[in-house]
Amino acid sequence: MNINDISTQLLYTTVPIYAKNNNGSFSSGTGFIFSVMEQNDTSIPLLITNYHVLENAVAGFFELHIAEKGLPSEKSIRIQFKESIINGNKLGNLDLIAIPLASTLNELKQKGINIFYRTVDQNMLPKEEQIEYFAAIEDITFIGYPSGLYDSVNKLPIIRQGITATPIWNQFNGENVFLIDAGVFPGSSGSPVFIYNHGSYPTKDGIAIGNRLLFIGVISETMIRNEADAKSYLDLGKVIGSKMMYEEVTKFIQRINKV
Repeated sequence: MNINDISTQLLYTTVPIYAKNNNGSFSSGTGFIFSVMEQNDTSIPLLITNYHVLENAVAGFFELHIAEKGLPSEKSIRIQFKESIINGNKLGNLDLIAIPLASTLNELKQKGINIFYRTVDQNMLPKEEQIEYFAAIEDITFIGYPSGLYDSVNKLPIIRQGITATPIWNQFNGENVFLIDAGVFPGSSGSPVFIYNHGSYPTKDGIAIGNRLLFIGVISETMIRNEADAKSYLDLGKVIGSKMMYEEVTKFIQRINKV
């Protein structure tokens, strides 16, 4: 394993989430760790997922990778949670929730349990001038646990790719979302979506040589067509833009810092 490879590190930004709902049903989704840098150079880690993944949860768990000798192992630890996890953590009117992780990580460290993880942070957000020059069709990559599926032996998520189905710089149907054309299934909710170009990428002036990694949003919905006797997946997904998410995360951090 080349842990210094960017795409490999992205695997360790995500976690699987499983919930038992108040009607007795079970659901699964994807979460990812987003970090916010404060002025005193401290980092606040947050677990981000869709609000609807946990909206009706009464209990559940998510899994974190255990580190051995500074590297990820094939072991993981389940972090149990109760319905109180959602109290006050919804991000504005978005279908997103942010769960502070610092106390959990500190508690595990005190017990001698080292966690291996990587974070998505605000430095990965595209700048305004980059968004302005995005092409209508961009290659996208997202990482998660579709239908709860993952590599249970190596504790790794599934990587999927596609293209933008509507421009990132447009609001689809007036919503703060854009669409992607990719294999989006239940369980993909909460997956971080990236533009990841390796070797070269398009710019306003032509083609640039190098790599490009930008965090552009979070999958929030699988688009389904209801037919007479069945439902069919359209291979389309709604994505909440990362800029809108970050605006609400900033408000959330300000709110919890006052508590």
